[in-house]
Amino acid sequence: MSASDNSPQEAEQQKPQEAATPSYPTQGERIASGAKRDLLPTNYDSEQARILFVHAHPDDETSSTGATMAYYAQKGAEVYLITATRGELGEVIPQQLQHLEVGKPGCTDNGEALGEYRVGELNGALEALGVHRHLFLGQEPATAEGVPALYRDSGMAWGPNGKPIANPVSSDASLTAQPLEPQAQALVAAIHEIQPDVLVTYDADGGYGHPDHVRVHQIVKRALEILGDDEDRPLLIWGIEGEYNPEDTRVQAAIFGDGTAKRKAMEAHRTQITVLDDKTFEYSNKVPQKISAVETYRVLDGDPTRTVNPKPQEAGLVSTVLTGVILGTVAAVAGSIYHAWVVYAGDVALPVGLLIAYLTIFFASLWSALALRRGMTAAIVGAVAFVTVYWLAYGRPDSPFVLVNPGHSAIGLYGALWWFGAPVAAMLGMFAYTRNLVKDARYFSARSAHQRARAKAEGRDK
Repeated sequence: MSASDNSPQEAEQQKPQEAATPSYPTQGERIASGAKRDLLPTNYDSEQARILFVHAHPDDETSSTGATMAYYAQKGAEVYLITATRGELGEVIPQQLQHLEVGKPGCTDNGEALGEYRVGELNGALEALGVHRHLFLGQEPATAEGVPALYRDSGMAWGPNGKPIANPVSSDASLTAQPLEPQAQALVAAIHEIQPDVLVTYDADGGYGHPDHVRVHQIVKRALEILGDDEDRPLLIWGIEGEYNPEDTRVQAAIFGDGTAKRKAMEAHRTQITVLDDKTFEYSNKVPQKISAVETYRVLDGDPTRTVNPKPQEAGLVSTVLTGVILGTVAAVAGSIYHAWVVYAGDVALPVGLLIAYLTIFFASLWSALALRRGMTAAIVGAVAFVTVYWLAYGRPDSPFVLVNPGHSAIGLYGALWWFGAPVAAMLGMFAYTRNLVKDARYFSARSAHQRARAKAEGRDK
């Protein structure tokens, strides 16, 4: 039976039941000693990173991880979000929208209109957070055989202890009523498409116990089992920390994120959240909660102490100029010493010395550019070599160190070739560096670093 086939009486039963005052964990109040300040591996370039957040309903991404999402988006990372349901069974706060809430007068569609309305709210929140791309479970590429286009909110009830319990009558189309395996396969397909470096979801308790949150954790866990050692498997998986447990020995990450962006995103979810002031919000149950810019996580999978190869830094301008001048002068003098050396093959004079002189300039320019990570160094080597050879040729007209007279002799020809060819050799060194730089850009990219780090962890890269 589809969600739309449920009777109004069944829809009424799907609403959370009244219970004790709800209990939520407080974000960011307890930070463990030695906690990481980053969800990425050490030395990871955030500007090239991809982080995938997997949540259950619209507004979860904001209330649980909004400050973190905005923080990494502002640092240049590509932030992705997969939402499992559209939150059709959520409570509605504004009086003028009460007709959207299941069980309230005027609601005859079992929450479909509320789900669509919450999609619009979600879009506004994601704009405030800077999310790169969003999709629902069941939408391409997060789909697989047996996966419907839409999973419904499972709903929940508050137990007598203030903790969530399962909705006693949930729709057959709800997330928790549908089989886990296709859901995990759909997430695997999305991971292959997105290729996230880090994945963030709920811990095993779902943060505070919502059945859909727990199911999303189970989906991620099963997806990792399916992926195995696939190269697209995220390097690190983090779970949103619920109640702080001092006996929890897993590595904690504490992200001091953007509270302003989080608050703006909360304001977009007006059917679910009321922002009371800059530091406080509440859900429809009127339980005040802190708007925390500090969000904590516990590692679920991977080694958070892993260090990837850092991207080399360019040398400063002074170092670049000094290195280019010194190497250009030394290489020019050295090449001038042996540029006129010839080896005869019969009557043919082979310019072996000229070739070695060119190689001297070429490797001096290439090495300097590679060492300093600046192609400009190679250009300086070439310019200084040209000036140096000129001075050696014309600085003492009575006894030139380099004879530049192509029509006078073979030595004069080699001198001219050496003078004009030295900067050409330097430019070839610069070209070789540029080609190498392109390879380096791939080598030090987040994806390449990800794959090397995983290979090393698995013993495939010694």
